[in-house]
Amino acid sequence: MEDASQELLKRVVKIKNPNGFHMRPKAAFVEAASRFVSEVKLVWEGQVFNGKSMFELMLVAAGEDSEVTLEVFGSDSHLALQELEKVLSEEDISILD
Repeated sequence: MEDASQELLKRVVKIKNPNGFHMRPKAAFVEAASRFVSEVKLVWEGQVFNGKSMFELMLVAAGEDSEVTLEVFGSDSHLALQELEKVLSEEDISILD
């Protein structure tokens, strides 16, 4: 029997920040992803990146209105997906919590 708490969730999200997925949103994304035990992947232009690695996300040059796919797997995947979608959908991230 499959464990429902270990669910892979995927969602396509549009980058809303006018400057694209730049350093501040990337830092906010990594910080948010790191609060969850779930594995977090970000897919952009067919490439898969570890969402908890700033080093890997540096390679993502997604501009405003670009679409990325979030893939989250783990016991808190539902909460992680909601939070990470918010980070990517923010129009302006100027301060990290």
